[in-house]
Amino acid sequence: MDTHRKLKFTEKLSYGIADLPEAVNSIIAAFLTMFYTDNIGLAATAIGTMFFISKLFDGISDILAGVLIDKTRTKWGKARPWLLWLAVPTGLSIALIFFIPQDGSKAMQMLYAFVTYNLFTSIMFTITGIARSSLLALMTQDTKERGSMAAFGMFFGLAGTILGCSFTFPLIFKLGGDIRAWRILFGVYGAIVTAGLFAGFFLSKEYVTSVESVVNEEVKKVSFREGIRLFFTNKYLILALVATVLVNFVTQINSCSQTYFYKYTMGDEMLTTTLNLVSILPILAGIVFLVGPCMQKFGKKKCMYIGIFGQLIGSVIRGIAGMNQSISLLVVGTVISGIVTGLLAVPVSTLFADGIDYGEYKTNRRIEGMGSAITSFSQKISSGLAQASVGWILGLTGYVSGEMVQSAATNTGIISMYAWMPAVLLLVIFIILKIWYQYENIADDVLKELENRKVQTGK
Repeated sequence: MDTHRKLKFTEKLSYGIADLPEAVNSIIAAFLTMFYTDNIGLAATAIGTMFFISKLFDGISDILAGVLIDKTRTKWGKARPWLLWLAVPTGLSIALIFFIPQDGSKAMQMLYAFVTYNLFTSIMFTITGIARSSLLALMTQDTKERGSMAAFGMFFGLAGTILGCSFTFPLIFKLGGDIRAWRILFGVYGAIVTAGLFAGFFLSKEYVTSVESVVNEEVKKVSFREGIRLFFTNKYLILALVATVLVNFVTQINSCSQTYFYKYTMGDEMLTTTLNLVSILPILAGIVFLVGPCMQKFGKKKCMYIGIFGQLIGSVIRGIAGMNQSISLLVVGTVISGIVTGLLAVPVSTLFADGIDYGEYKTNRRIEGMGSAITSFSQKISSGLAQASVGWILGLTGYVSGEMVQSAATNTGIISMYAWMPAVLLLVIFIILKIWYQYENIADDVLKELENRKVQTGK
Protein backbone atom coordinates (compact mmCIF):
# COMPACT_ATOMS: atom_id res chain seq x y z
CA MET A 1 0.00 0.00 0.00
CA ASP A 2 1.30 3.45 -0.92
CA THR A 3 1.58 5.25 2.39
CA HIS A 4 2.70 8.47 0.69
CA ARG A 5 -0.43 8.74 -1.44
CA LYS A 6 -2.51 11.88 -1.52
CA LEU A 7 -5.54 11.47 0.70
CA LYS A 8 -8.98 12.28 -0.62
CA PHE A 9 -10.66 15.47 0.51
CA THR A 10 -13.37 13.40 2.20
CA GLU A 11 -10.75 11.46 4.18
CA LYS A 12 -9.20 14.65 5.52
CA LEU A 13 -12.68 16.02 6.15
CA SER A 14 -13.61 12.91 8.14
CA TYR A 15 -10.51 13.36 10.31
CA GLY A 16 -11.54 16.94 11.00
CA ILE A 17 -15.18 16.13 11.76
CA ALA A 18 -14.11 13.39 14.15
CA ASP A 19 -12.52 16.13 16.29
CA LEU A 20 -15.95 17.39 17.38
CA PRO A 21 -15.72 15.48 20.71
CA GLU A 22 -12.62 17.59 21.45
CA ALA A 23 -14.61 20.73 20.70
CA VAL A 24 -17.42 19.72 23.07
CA ASN A 25 -14.87 18.73 25.70
CA SER A 26 -13.41 22.24 25.47
CA ILE A 27 -16.89 23.78 25.70
CA ILE A 28 -17.60 21.70 28.80
CA ALA A 29 -14.28 22.81 30.28
CA ALA A 30 -15.20 26.46 29.63
CA PHE A 31 -18.70 26.34 31.15
CA LEU A 32 -18.99 23.41 33.54
CA THR A 33 -17.31 25.08 36.51
CA MET A 34 -19.71 28.01 36.26
CA PHE A 35 -22.68 25.62 35.81
CA TYR A 36 -21.70 23.75 38.98
CA THR A 37 -20.97 26.87 41.06
CA ASP A 38 -23.67 29.29 39.87
CA ASN A 39 -26.53 26.93 38.90
CA ILE A 40 -26.08 23.99 41.25
CA GLY A 41 -24.36 25.82 44.13
CA LEU A 42 -21.31 23.59 44.56
CA ALA A 43 -18.13 25.06 46.04
CA ALA A 44 -15.48 26.18 43.54
CA THR A 45 -12.62 24.53 45.46
CA ALA A 46 -14.50 21.22 45.64
CA ILE A 47 -15.16 21.33 41.90
CA GLY A 48 -11.53 22.15 41.18
CA THR A 49 -10.38 19.19 43.26
CA MET A 50 -12.91 16.92 41.54
CA PHE A 51 -11.58 17.92 38.13
CA PHE A 52 -8.00 17.19 39.12
CA ILE A 53 -8.80 13.79 40.69
CA SER A 54 -10.90 12.94 37.63
CA LYS A 55 -7.98 13.63 35.33
CA LEU A 56 -5.86 11.15 37.28
CA PHE A 57 -8.48 8.47 36.56
CA ASP A 58 -8.68 9.78 33.01
CA GLY A 59 -4.95 9.41 32.58
CA ILE A 60 -5.03 5.77 33.69
CA SER A 61 -7.84 5.05 31.22
CA ASP A 62 -5.71 6.63 28.46
CA ILE A 63 -3.02 3.99 28.92
CA LEU A 64 -5.60 1.18 28.95
CA ALA A 65 -7.23 2.60 25.83
CA GLY A 66 -3.87 2.74 24.06
CA VAL A 67 -3.21 -0.93 24.85
CA LEU A 68 -6.73 -1.75 23.68
CA ILE A 69 -6.24 -0.02 20.33
CA ASP A 70 -2.81 -1.57 19.73
CA LYS A 71 -4.36 -5.02 20.32
CA THR A 72 -7.40 -4.35 18.08
CA ARG A 73 -7.43 -6.24 14.76
CA THR A 74 -10.51 -5.88 12.55
CA LYS A 75 -11.28 -5.62 8.85
CA TRP A 76 -11.66 -1.85 9.43
CA GLY A 77 -8.25 -1.47 11.08
CA LYS A 78 -7.14 -0.90 14.67
CA ALA A 79 -8.42 2.63 15.43
CA ARG A 80 -11.39 3.34 13.12
CA PRO A 81 -13.80 0.77 14.61
CA TRP A 82 -13.80 2.53 17.97
CA LEU A 83 -15.30 5.63 16.37
CA LEU A 84 -18.21 3.47 15.21
CA TRP A 85 -18.70 1.46 18.38
CA LEU A 86 -18.69 4.46 20.76
CA ALA A 87 -20.43 7.11 18.64
CA VAL A 88 -23.84 6.85 20.37
CA PRO A 89 -22.55 6.21 23.94
CA THR A 90 -20.28 9.26 23.68
CA GLY A 91 -23.19 11.54 22.69
CA LEU A 92 -25.34 10.24 25.55
CA SER A 93 -22.57 10.68 28.12
CA ILE A 94 -22.31 14.39 27.26
CA ALA A 95 -25.99 14.99 28.01
CA LEU A 96 -25.91 13.00 31.28
CA ILE A 97 -23.40 15.41 32.85
CA PHE A 98 -26.08 18.12 33.04
CA PHE A 99 -28.82 15.92 34.50
CA ILE A 100 -27.35 16.35 37.98
CA PRO A 101 -30.18 16.26 40.58
CA GLN A 102 -31.12 19.74 41.76
CA ASP A 103 -32.59 18.80 45.14
CA GLY A 104 -30.09 16.21 46.34
CA SER A 105 -27.52 16.64 49.08
CA LYS A 106 -24.22 18.26 48.20
CA ALA A 107 -22.44 14.92 48.72
CA MET A 108 -24.83 13.16 46.36
CA GLN A 109 -24.50 15.94 43.77
CA MET A 110 -20.70 15.74 43.93
CA LEU A 111 -20.86 11.96 43.49
CA TYR A 112 -23.15 12.30 40.47
CA ALA A 113 -20.90 14.99 39.01
CA PHE A 114 -17.82 12.80 39.47
CA VAL A 115 -19.39 9.70 37.89
CA THR A 116 -20.97 11.38 34.86
CA TYR A 117 -18.00 13.66 34.19
CA ASN A 118 -15.69 10.63 34.18
CA LEU A 119 -18.07 8.56 32.06
CA PHE A 120 -17.53 11.10 29.30
CA THR A 121 -13.94 12.21 29.84
CA SER A 122 -12.30 9.05 31.22
CA ILE A 123 -14.04 6.48 29.02
CA MET A 124 -15.89 7.73 25.94
CA PHE A 125 -13.80 10.78 25.08
CA THR A 126 -10.60 8.95 25.95
CA ILE A 127 -11.09 5.96 23.65
CA THR A 128 -12.51 7.91 20.70
CA GLY A 129 -9.85 10.59 21.12
CA ILE A 130 -6.95 8.15 21.13
CA ALA A 131 -8.45 6.28 18.17
CA ARG A 132 -8.72 9.50 16.18
CA SER A 133 -5.25 10.64 17.18
CA SER A 134 -3.85 7.28 16.06
CA LEU A 135 -5.37 7.80 12.61
CA LEU A 136 -2.90 10.61 11.94
CA ALA A 137 -0.12 8.01 11.93
CA LEU A 138 -2.25 5.23 10.38
CA MET A 139 -3.70 7.02 7.34
CA THR A 140 -0.46 8.38 5.81
CA GLN A 141 3.26 8.83 6.36
CA ASP A 142 3.51 11.82 4.05
CA THR A 143 4.48 14.79 6.23
CA LYS A 144 2.57 17.31 4.09
CA GLU A 145 -0.56 15.17 4.14
CA ARG A 146 -0.26 14.85 7.91
CA GLY A 147 0.02 18.61 8.17
CA SER A 148 -3.07 18.97 6.01
CA MET A 149 -4.97 16.43 8.15
CA ALA A 150 -3.91 18.25 11.30
CA ALA A 151 -5.14 21.53 9.79
CA PHE A 152 -8.55 19.98 9.10
CA GLY A 153 -8.69 18.70 12.66
CA MET A 154 -7.68 22.08 14.05
CA PHE A 155 -10.22 23.82 11.82
CA PHE A 156 -13.16 21.76 13.04
CA GLY A 157 -11.92 21.50 16.61
CA LEU A 158 -11.37 25.22 17.04
CA ALA A 159 -14.39 26.23 14.96
CA GLY A 160 -16.59 23.95 17.05
CA THR A 161 -15.05 25.21 20.27
CA ILE A 162 -15.33 28.89 19.37
CA LEU A 163 -18.86 28.65 18.00
CA GLY A 164 -19.93 26.60 21.00
CA CYS A 165 -18.37 29.03 23.47
CA SER A 166 -19.89 31.95 21.54
CA PHE A 167 -23.46 30.70 21.41
CA THR A 168 -23.78 28.62 24.59
CA PHE A 169 -24.85 31.53 26.81
CA PRO A 170 -27.21 33.11 24.23
CA LEU A 171 -28.84 29.75 23.49
CA ILE A 172 -29.22 28.93 27.18
CA PHE A 173 -30.88 32.30 27.79
CA LYS A 174 -33.06 31.74 24.73
CA LEU A 175 -34.15 28.38 26.11
CA GLY A 176 -35.11 29.90 29.44
CA GLY A 177 -31.83 30.22 31.31
CA ASP A 178 -32.59 27.42 33.78
CA ILE A 179 -31.07 23.98 34.28
CA ARG A 180 -33.51 22.53 31.74
CA ALA A 181 -31.95 24.84 29.14
CA TRP A 182 -28.47 23.48 29.89
CA ARG A 183 -29.79 19.93 29.51
CA ILE A 184 -31.45 20.59 26.15
CA LEU A 185 -28.45 22.40 24.70
CA PHE A 186 -25.86 19.83 25.73
CA GLY A 187 -28.18 17.07 24.54
CA VAL A 188 -27.99 18.71 21.11
CA TYR A 189 -24.20 18.96 21.41
CA GLY A 190 -24.13 15.23 22.20
CA ALA A 191 -26.14 14.41 19.05
CA ILE A 192 -23.72 16.49 16.93
CA VAL A 193 -20.76 14.58 18.41
CA THR A 194 -22.40 11.25 17.59
CA ALA A 195 -22.88 12.32 13.96
CA GLY A 196 -19.25 13.48 13.80
CA LEU A 197 -17.89 10.15 15.03
CA PHE A 198 -20.01 8.24 12.52
CA ALA A 199 -18.60 10.46 9.75
CA GLY A 200 -15.07 9.89 11.04
CA PHE A 201 -15.57 6.15 10.71
CA PHE A 202 -17.39 5.89 7.39
CA LEU A 203 -15.26 8.38 5.44
CA SER A 204 -11.75 7.33 6.54
CA LYS A 205 -9.42 4.38 5.91
CA GLU A 206 -6.20 3.11 7.47
CA TYR A 207 -3.40 2.75 4.89
CA VAL A 208 -0.16 2.53 6.88
CA THR A 209 1.39 -0.85 7.65
CA SER A 210 4.56 -1.50 9.61
CA VAL A 211 7.78 -2.98 8.30
CA GLU A 212 7.09 -5.91 10.61
CA SER A 213 3.74 -6.62 8.98
CA VAL A 214 5.38 -7.01 5.56
CA VAL A 215 7.36 -9.97 6.93
CA ASN A 216 4.74 -11.67 9.11
CA GLU A 217 1.20 -12.64 8.33
CA GLU A 218 0.22 -11.50 11.81
CA VAL A 219 1.92 -8.58 13.53
CA LYS A 220 3.07 -9.37 17.05
CA LYS A 221 0.92 -7.45 19.48
CA VAL A 222 2.74 -4.92 21.64
CA SER A 223 2.47 -5.62 25.35
CA PHE A 224 1.81 -2.89 27.88
CA ARG A 225 5.35 -3.09 29.26
CA GLU A 226 6.89 -3.13 25.78
CA GLY A 227 4.79 -0.15 24.69
CA ILE A 228 5.92 1.88 27.69
CA ARG A 229 9.57 1.00 26.99
CA LEU A 230 9.31 1.86 23.31
CA PHE A 231 7.74 5.21 24.14
CA PHE A 232 10.19 6.38 26.78
CA THR A 233 13.27 5.35 24.80
CA ASN A 234 12.07 7.49 21.86
CA LYS A 235 13.37 11.04 22.26
CA TYR A 236 10.97 12.50 19.69
CA LEU A 237 7.90 10.97 21.34
CA ILE A 238 9.06 12.46 24.64
CA LEU A 239 9.49 15.84 22.97
CA ALA A 240 6.02 15.54 21.39
CA LEU A 241 4.64 14.70 24.83
CA VAL A 242 6.17 17.74 26.55
CA ALA A 243 5.25 20.17 23.75
CA THR A 244 1.64 19.04 23.41
CA VAL A 245 1.10 19.05 27.17
CA LEU A 246 2.33 22.63 27.54
CA VAL A 247 0.41 23.89 24.51
CA ASN A 248 -2.69 22.16 25.84
CA PHE A 249 -2.30 23.75 29.27
CA VAL A 250 -1.93 27.21 27.69
CA THR A 251 -5.13 26.65 25.71
CA GLN A 252 -7.11 25.18 28.61
CA ILE A 253 -6.16 27.70 31.31
CA ASN A 254 -7.16 30.50 28.94
CA SER A 255 -10.40 28.77 27.93
CA CYS A 256 -11.42 27.71 31.45
CA SER A 257 -10.88 31.20 32.88
CA GLN A 258 -12.42 33.22 30.03
CA THR A 259 -15.99 33.20 31.33
CA TYR A 260 -14.79 34.62 34.66
CA PHE A 261 -12.51 37.12 32.90
CA TYR A 262 -15.31 38.50 30.73
CA LYS A 263 -17.93 38.48 33.49
CA TYR A 264 -15.94 39.86 36.41
CA THR A 265 -12.78 41.54 35.06
CA MET A 266 -14.43 43.14 32.02
CA GLY A 267 -17.90 43.39 33.60
CA ASP A 268 -19.90 41.78 30.77
CA GLU A 269 -20.39 38.01 30.51
CA MET A 270 -21.82 38.40 26.98
CA LEU A 271 -18.29 39.28 25.85
CA THR A 272 -17.88 35.49 25.88
CA THR A 273 -20.01 35.49 22.74
CA THR A 274 -18.67 38.69 21.19
CA LEU A 275 -14.96 37.99 21.63
CA ASN A 276 -15.22 34.37 20.55
CA LEU A 277 -16.98 35.50 17.39
CA VAL A 278 -14.28 38.16 16.89
CA SER A 279 -11.60 35.47 17.14
CA ILE A 280 -13.14 32.85 14.86
CA LEU A 281 -12.37 34.52 11.53
CA PRO A 282 -8.67 35.23 12.34
CA ILE A 283 -8.21 31.71 13.70
CA LEU A 284 -9.82 29.92 10.78
CA ALA A 285 -8.20 32.25 8.23
CA GLY A 286 -4.81 31.58 9.82
CA ILE A 287 -5.33 27.82 9.64
CA VAL A 288 -6.58 27.86 6.04
CA PHE A 289 -4.24 30.47 4.52
CA LEU A 290 -1.12 30.64 6.70
CA VAL A 291 -0.28 27.21 8.12
CA GLY A 292 0.37 25.38 4.84
CA PRO A 293 2.52 28.09 3.21
CA CYS A 294 4.39 28.76 6.45
CA MET A 295 5.28 25.10 7.02
CA GLN A 296 6.29 24.69 3.38
CA LYS A 297 8.45 27.83 3.25
CA PHE A 298 9.98 27.91 6.73
CA GLY A 299 9.55 24.35 8.00
CA LYS A 300 7.74 23.02 11.04
CA LYS A 301 10.11 24.43 13.67
CA LYS A 302 10.14 28.06 12.48
CA CYS A 303 6.39 27.91 11.93
CA MET A 304 5.97 27.00 15.61
CA TYR A 305 8.28 29.88 16.60
CA ILE A 306 6.07 32.36 14.73
CA GLY A 307 2.99 30.94 16.43
CA ILE A 308 4.60 31.12 19.87
CA PHE A 309 5.67 34.75 19.68
CA GLY A 310 2.43 35.85 18.04
CA GLN A 311 0.39 34.25 20.82
CA LEU A 312 2.73 35.64 23.46
CA ILE A 313 2.19 39.18 22.14
CA GLY A 314 -1.57 38.59 22.07
CA SER A 315 -1.58 37.33 25.67
CA VAL A 316 0.36 40.35 26.94
CA ILE A 317 -2.01 42.75 25.17
CA ARG A 318 -5.04 40.97 26.62
CA GLY A 319 -3.52 41.09 30.09
CA ILE A 320 -3.01 44.84 29.78
CA ALA A 321 -6.59 45.13 28.47
CA GLY A 322 -7.87 43.38 31.59
CA MET A 323 -5.91 45.66 33.90
CA ASN A 324 -7.40 48.70 32.17
CA GLN A 325 -10.79 47.24 31.20
CA SER A 326 -10.08 48.22 27.61
CA ILE A 327 -12.36 46.50 25.10
CA SER A 328 -10.34 47.82 22.14
CA LEU A 329 -7.07 46.37 23.45
CA LEU A 330 -8.86 43.13 24.22
CA VAL A 331 -10.05 42.90 20.61
CA VAL A 332 -6.54 43.61 19.28
CA GLY A 333 -4.98 40.94 21.50
CA THR A 334 -7.69 38.45 20.59
CA VAL A 335 -7.23 39.00 16.85
CA ILE A 336 -3.42 38.70 17.04
CA SER A 337 -3.61 35.49 19.07
CA GLY A 338 -6.24 34.12 16.72
CA ILE A 339 -4.26 34.69 13.52
CA VAL A 340 -1.24 32.71 14.77
CA THR A 341 -3.08 29.98 16.71
CA GLY A 342 -2.78 27.44 13.91
CA LEU A 343 0.89 28.22 13.31
CA LEU A 344 1.69 26.67 16.69
CA ALA A 345 -1.12 24.17 17.25
CA VAL A 346 -1.12 22.44 13.84
CA PRO A 347 2.60 21.54 13.63
CA VAL A 348 2.69 20.58 17.32
CA SER A 349 -0.14 18.12 16.71
CA THR A 350 1.95 16.31 14.07
CA LEU A 351 4.97 15.77 16.36
CA PHE A 352 3.43 12.57 17.74
CA ALA A 353 3.10 10.95 14.28
CA ASP A 354 6.70 11.90 13.47
CA GLY A 355 7.80 10.24 16.70
CA ILE A 356 5.97 7.03 15.71
CA ASP A 357 7.90 6.95 12.41
CA TYR A 358 11.18 7.61 14.23
CA GLY A 359 10.42 4.78 16.66
CA GLU A 360 9.80 2.36 13.78
CA TYR A 361 13.04 3.56 12.19
CA LYS A 362 14.87 2.57 15.37
CA THR A 363 12.99 -0.61 16.36
CA ASN A 364 10.74 -1.75 13.45
CA ARG A 365 7.77 -1.46 15.84
CA ARG A 366 4.88 1.03 15.62
CA ILE A 367 2.98 2.01 18.77
CA GLU A 368 0.23 4.35 17.55
CA GLY A 369 -2.14 3.32 20.34
CA MET A 370 0.29 3.43 23.25
CA GLY A 371 2.02 6.55 21.92
CA SER A 372 -1.27 8.35 21.55
CA ALA A 373 -2.41 7.08 24.94
CA ILE A 374 0.62 8.37 26.85
CA THR A 375 0.42 11.71 25.08
CA SER A 376 -3.32 11.90 25.77
CA PHE A 377 -2.75 10.83 29.39
CA SER A 378 -0.43 13.75 29.97
CA GLN A 379 -2.71 16.15 28.11
CA LYS A 380 -5.60 15.07 30.31
CA ILE A 381 -3.51 15.68 33.42
CA SER A 382 -2.60 19.15 32.14
CA SER A 383 -6.25 19.85 31.27
CA GLY A 384 -7.34 18.70 34.70
CA LEU A 385 -4.67 20.82 36.32
CA ALA A 386 -5.86 23.81 34.26
CA GLN A 387 -9.50 23.27 35.26
CA ALA A 388 -8.52 22.62 38.86
CA SER A 389 -6.31 25.72 38.88
CA VAL A 390 -9.31 27.87 38.03
CA GLY A 391 -11.25 26.53 41.00
CA TRP A 392 -8.26 26.63 43.34
CA ILE A 393 -7.17 30.15 42.39
CA LEU A 394 -10.73 31.44 42.64
CA GLY A 395 -11.07 29.86 46.08
CA LEU A 396 -7.69 31.08 47.32
CA THR A 397 -8.32 34.65 46.14
CA GLY A 398 -11.72 34.92 47.82
CA TYR A 399 -14.12 34.45 44.89
CA VAL A 400 -17.77 34.89 45.91
CA SER A 401 -20.29 33.13 43.66
CA GLY A 402 -22.90 35.46 42.18
CA GLU A 403 -21.24 38.71 43.27
CA MET A 404 -20.76 40.93 40.22
CA VAL A 405 -17.91 42.86 41.86
CA GLN A 406 -15.06 40.64 43.04
CA SER A 407 -12.09 41.62 45.21
CA ALA A 408 -8.86 42.99 43.76
CA ALA A 409 -7.10 39.74 44.68
CA THR A 410 -9.69 37.66 42.80
CA ASN A 411 -9.47 39.94 39.78
CA THR A 412 -5.67 39.66 39.74
CA GLY A 413 -5.97 35.88 39.89
CA ILE A 414 -8.42 35.84 36.98
CA ILE A 415 -6.18 38.05 34.80
CA SER A 416 -3.16 35.88 35.65
CA MET A 417 -4.98 32.73 34.55
CA TYR A 418 -6.26 34.34 31.38
CA ALA A 419 -3.10 36.13 30.21
CA TRP A 420 0.08 36.02 32.31
CA MET A 421 0.36 32.26 32.88
CA PRO A 422 -0.08 31.47 29.15
CA ALA A 423 2.58 34.08 28.26
CA VAL A 424 5.17 32.53 30.58
CA LEU A 425 4.46 29.00 29.36
CA LEU A 426 4.77 30.05 25.71
CA LEU A 427 8.33 31.16 26.45
CA VAL A 428 9.04 27.77 28.02
CA ILE A 429 7.74 26.00 24.89
CA PHE A 430 10.04 28.10 22.71
CA ILE A 431 13.09 27.20 24.79
CA ILE A 432 12.27 23.47 24.65
CA LEU A 433 11.81 23.45 20.87
CA LYS A 434 14.90 25.60 20.31
CA ILE A 435 17.15 23.23 22.23
CA TRP A 436 15.77 19.74 21.50
CA TYR A 437 13.67 19.62 18.29
CA GLN A 438 15.89 18.42 15.40
CA TYR A 439 13.67 15.86 13.63
CA GLU A 440 13.22 17.98 10.50
CA ASN A 441 16.90 17.44 9.73
CA ILE A 442 16.47 13.65 9.47
CA ALA A 443 12.80 13.22 8.47
CA ASP A 444 13.45 12.47 4.78
CA ASP A 445 16.14 9.92 5.62
CA VAL A 446 13.85 8.18 8.13
CA LEU A 447 11.00 7.76 5.64
CA LYS A 448 13.28 6.61 2.83
CA GLU A 449 14.84 4.00 5.08
CA LEU A 450 11.42 2.69 6.18
CA GLU A 451 10.28 2.41 2.58
CA ASN A 452 13.48 0.59 1.62
CA ARG A 453 12.97 -1.91 4.43
CA LYS A 454 9.45 -2.68 3.24
CA VAL A 455 10.69 -3.24 -0.30
CA GLN A 456 13.53 -5.49 0.83
CA THR A 457 11.51 -7.53 3.31
CA GLY A 458 8.67 -7.82 0.81
CA LYS A 459 11.08 -9.49 -1.62
